[in-house]
Amino acid sequence: MNRTTVNNDLISDKADQGAAVRYYGLDALRAVAMALGIVLHASLPYFNTYEIWPSDDGESLAIWVVFEFIHIWRMPLFFILGGFFGALVVQRRSWKWYRNQRWSRIGLPLIVFLPLIALVMPYIWLYGLQGSIKGGVEIESYFNPWHLWFLFHLLTFVIVMAIWNMSRQLFSKLIPSETIRIVWQSSARTFLRAIYFPVPFALGVILMIVLIPSGAELIGNPLASFTYFLFGYGLFHRASLMKSIKHYWVAYIVTGSVGFIVYLWIVPQVTDIYNSGGENAGLGLLFIGLKVVCAVTFSLGLIGFAEQHLNTYNSRWRWLADSSYWVYLSHLPIVTFVTFLMFNISAPYEIKFLIAIFITCLLTLVTYRFFIRRTFASVFLNGRRYE
Repeated sequence: MNRTTVNNDLISDKADQGAAVRYYGLDALRAVAMALGIVLHASLPYFNTYEIWPSDDGESLAIWVVFEFIHIWRMPLFFILGGFFGALVVQRRSWKWYRNQRWSRIGLPLIVFLPLIALVMPYIWLYGLQGSIKGGVEIESYFNPWHLWFLFHLLTFVIVMAIWNMSRQLFSKLIPSETIRIVWQSSARTFLRAIYFPVPFALGVILMIVLIPSGAELIGNPLASFTYFLFGYGLFHRASLMKSIKHYWVAYIVTGSVGFIVYLWIVPQVTDIYNSGGENAGLGLLFIGLKVVCAVTFSLGLIGFAEQHLNTYNSRWRWLADSSYWVYLSHLPIVTFVTFLMFNISAPYEIKFLIAIFITCLLTLVTYRFFIRRTFASVFLNGRRYE
C-alpha cells in the first residue's frame, strides 16, 4: 500500500492539500509564537513564581496576565503546527525525507546548542538568585534542558512516527494488502471521528485525560504534547476542517477569551490550595479543563486567523519566519541576564519588562542579520543560505 493510498484513507472528506498550497499564514504564526518566548521569559521575574524563577522585589498583575495568556496556548500551538508541517513534508517528499530533515533541523541544533545553554544558564541563574556567581553551581544544574525541552519532544515524536511507518510497512508484507487496507481504513476513520468530530470537544476530552497527571503542563507530559502533535498531523489531511477553522476563528477566540477570564479567576484559589498542602479535586479538574479549553480554542482561532488574513507572501513576515529559529534557540541567556541585571534598578516593573524585551529582540535579530542569515549557520538552521 503506497503513501497516496494511506493519505486517501486518512481523510474522510477525500480532500487533498495539493503540493502547490503554501501556508504563509502558519509560517507567520509560528514565527510570532517563537518570538513570544522572549515576552514569556521576560515576564517571569515580575510576579510570584514560588521560587521556580529568580524574581524581583514585587509583582505586576498586568505582566502576570500577559504571561498566563501566552503560556496557555503557545506550546500547544507549537505542537499542532509541528504535526501539521510534519504531515506536509511527508506528503510532498517522503517518510525518509521527513526523518532526515527533522534530524538535521532538530537533532543537530539540539546537539550544538544544548551544551552551550547548559554551560551558560546555571551561572546566569545563580546571578539572578544571589546577585553574583560566587560559590559556583551544583553539578546537576548542567543537566537541565531549559527551553530546549520542546525540541526533545519533537525529536521523540519523529522517532515514534518513523517506527509507526516502518511497522506499517512490515505488516503490509506479512499480512495480505487487502486485509491491511480494511483494518487500517476502519481504525483510522474511527480514530479520526473520535478526535475531529466535533472539534474541539473530543480533542479537549482526550487532553483532559492525559493532562491530569501533570497538572495540565506539557513539559513533563510528552503524551499530552503528542496528542496535540497528532491533531496537527491529521489537520493537514483534513482540508474541510481547516476551512471550518478559518471560517469560525472569531468564535474560537471568543470562547477562549471567556474561558481565560474564568481561568484567571480560579488560578489564585488553586495556587493557595496547592501551596497549603490541601486538595480540591473539583477545582483541580476545572483548572485543567479551562487550560485545555483555552489551549485548544486559542490555537484553532489563531490558526484560522493566520490562514484567513496572513496567507499571502510578505517579505517582512518571511524574514521574521526565517529568523525565528535562531531567536528561539538564543534568546534565553540574553533575556534572563538582562532581567536579572535590572533587579537593583529602581523603575516600574512594566518598564523593565519592556526594556528586557527590546534588548533581547535587538540582539537576537541583529546577530541573525549579520552573523547567521548569509552564513553556513543559516543552512544549519533553516536549510538554506540567503543572498
